[in-house]
Amino acid sequence: MSTAFTAAVRERARQAWRALQEAREDDDAHAGLAASNEWEDVQRLAREHGVSLDVGPLSPEELDS
Repeated sequence: MSTAFTAAVRERARQAWRALQEAREDDDAHAGLAASNEWEDVQRLAREHGVSLDVGPLSPEELDS
């Protein structure tokens, strides 16, 4: 796994997590749905390639808590 790829996945995860948190703070359902989908997608990508993420919950179930 390349360092550049790992860094790109982690940056995408940070951006997705930040967008999700902002949508929740703004109580924006549409932005929240889009951000949630992006967050789930980047988590899947990270799992498939063995990239550990240092932001957000560990599982989709934790998103709702």
